[in-house]
Amino acid sequence: MNPTFLRRLTLFIILIAPSFIVNGQKTDSIPKLGQNWTLEQCINYAWDHNIQVKQAELTQKITKNNYTASKASLLPNLNGMVSHTYNFGRTIDPFTNTFATSEVLSEDFYLQASFTIFGGMQNVNIAKQNEAAYEASGFDLQANKNNLALLIASGYLQVLLDQELLQEAKDQHEVSAQQVEKTKKLVDAGSLARGNLFDVQAQEANDEVTIITTENQLGIAMLNLAQLLDIDSVQMFKIVRPEISIPDNPSINSADVIYSQALTNQPDIKSAQLKWQSAIMGRKASAGALYPKLSLSATLGSGYSGANKEIINSTIQGYEVVGFANSTSSTPVPVYIPNELYTYKVSSFGTQLTDNFNKSIGFRLNIPIFNGLQTNIAFKNAKLNELNAYYNFETADLNLRKNVQQAYADALGALKKYHATQKSVESFTEAYNYTRAKYDAGAATALDYNTAKTSLAKAESDMLQAKYTYVFKMKVLDYYEGKPLKL
Repeated sequence: MNPTFLRRLTLFIILIAPSFIVNGQKTDSIPKLGQNWTLEQCINYAWDHNIQVKQAELTQKITKNNYTASKASLLPNLNGMVSHTYNFGRTIDPFTNTFATSEVLSEDFYLQASFTIFGGMQNVNIAKQNEAAYEASGFDLQANKNNLALLIASGYLQVLLDQELLQEAKDQHEVSAQQVEKTKKLVDAGSLARGNLFDVQAQEANDEVTIITTENQLGIAMLNLAQLLDIDSVQMFKIVRPEISIPDNPSINSADVIYSQALTNQPDIKSAQLKWQSAIMGRKASAGALYPKLSLSATLGSGYSGANKEIINSTIQGYEVVGFANSTSSTPVPVYIPNELYTYKVSSFGTQLTDNFNKSIGFRLNIPIFNGLQTNIAFKNAKLNELNAYYNFETADLNLRKNVQQAYADALGALKKYHATQKSVESFTEAYNYTRAKYDAGAATALDYNTAKTSLAKAESDMLQAKYTYVFKMKVLDYYEGKPLKL
């Protein structure tokens, strides 16, 4: 019985869990092991420690960084450059524009800024695309938490169910033990045959087996819940057993009302819508690559060279004939120039920075003509991605409507089954009391008594399972309506 209940709950979660909303409110502090945990405390603890949730949070941070970077790309670029170079051998000094054959030290300093004046709105649309992706990742994180919360709720309810089934099994065993004692007295008095004693003793032994089986199921349910929370010490893990009552005529909104509310709070719907919006911006960004791109750039620069020298002193070392001039005489007159010896020093760093300082400004127009169809194909793929994102949004909307309708029908069906099992328990209780009275009077056999007792136990077990099935399905509807998950 219990494994069937758990399998049904698990299957139901797989079908509807992606559509749940997380309120993200931590109403209770996390208790220590050995204390009793409420459902809300279990969920909050899992949200803080679950690895999948932490990975979803990392994904959200990455998309946020991408969005921040794309916004920053709208600002002008500013870059600085410093170089420190040694040249060996014959080279042209970049500042003196002369040949140098010795080792020359040169240093360059540049500050460059650039700004895109028009680029087909590509950067703007990329920023909007990443913004929508970042917001969608937040709803994906909520959906991830919802899946975990519903699994924990299922495990929590399974523990509560097994606890009640265990208590029921113990009560049944106590009744059987009392009946064994009563039967012994009737047999000893000669009112009943000894075979009746054997039958009720067999029923008592069967009840002991049921207790052991239910205890094992409860232990497994506690282990499954603790593993969902990633808790190491299962022995010290306990949960609160709240009083769960079901009203005779509960108020349930219609499926259409719940669907309308779910459209405004379901993270899957919001995520799909934002991803569609992100794809639209991606298509616009790809279209921007088809337009010419106009950019502005400006540069400030200066430098220093070890080959840049200035004269600090000169001495005449004689004179040198460089030619002859005509004269009135027949003998040409030689022309002399002084033969000077110069003393040099490398120009100072500050002087060279001032002398070599330069600045520039320019515009650049990049016109895409042909680039191997890469831009056109990227634009076509962006349009297909947009269409696919739209289909995903439509699918999410259709699935939400189907899930709400299914959850609504399941809740009504569970309520009807619970009321039916209540009537069944009442009927089997009367039948059991009547058979027990006949058995005590010697008018019924032990087999009749055991059959009535077993039928009553099964009816009570069915009522408990119907009760918790209804509770879970009502929590499903509560979540679609944006209500917190608690008992």
